[in-house]
Amino acid sequence: PADLAGAVPALRRALSGERCASLLVDPEVAEDPLVLERLAGEGVHRTPVYVQPRRTLIMDLSADPEDLLTAMRKKTRQYVHKAERDGVLTEETEDLDRFLAVMTAVGERGRFGVHDRAYFEALVRSFGPAATVMMARMGSVDAGALLLLRMGDRAWELFGGWNGKLDEHRPFYLLKWRAMQRMRAAGVRRYDMWGLDEDGALAGVSNFKRGFGGEELTWIGALETPVTRWLYPLWKVAGRARLARGAA
Repeated sequence: PADLAGAVPALRRALSGERCASLLVDPEVAEDPLVLERLAGEGVHRTPVYVQPRRTLIMDLSADPEDLLTAMRKKTRQYVHKAERDGVLTEETEDLDRFLAVMTAVGERGRFGVHDRAYFEALVRSFGPAATVMMARMGSVDAGALLLLRMGDRAWELFGGWNGKLDEHRPFYLLKWRAMQRMRAAGVRRYDMWGLDEDGALAGVSNFKRGFGGEELTWIGALETPVTRWLYPLWKVAGRARLARGAA
């Protein structure tokens, strides 16, 4: 964090010979007024366009699985065990049509957009074995989906949701727990739930995630600085809007 006010301007200078209007960075640095003040002195300011969530929940998978279960809220732990008793199955898949069918239903329930198949194909192709798609089902009925990415000892729960089916069996609770165990077996020690609500619009989702325990973190947020000043106003009008749509 102490070096951030020097690092961002150094990146800006490195880009000065390119056709680049703006530099947008989204570092995993904690909220700190002093760091923000130093950045402002270098012409780096917060931007309303976020690429990653500013608040998130990190699970420490280095702990023993029984300790992780104990750290959960009582109701969350009960629902994980109920799904196991009821015979909910979790599995990895390469079938993006199954994944997209669940995600489309999730998007319709939550009234948010879902990327098309080409996007997910490119993502899985780019990350290869570091991308994992997991499903929860009973019989032939898919009820939950997760797409996880991992790098080193970190994993991110990048896309996922429950489509509303098999509610009484609590499939998504078990899917998240099994996903953590799958990542733990792959050497992951820090598991990022990828976002907590800030404005109340997704309070239910955040409350669900908090049931699993973990550490809540608030990052400094997205930071922006002009690279080519005469192009920067055009970026503010058109580019930001396009980026915001793409990050949604």
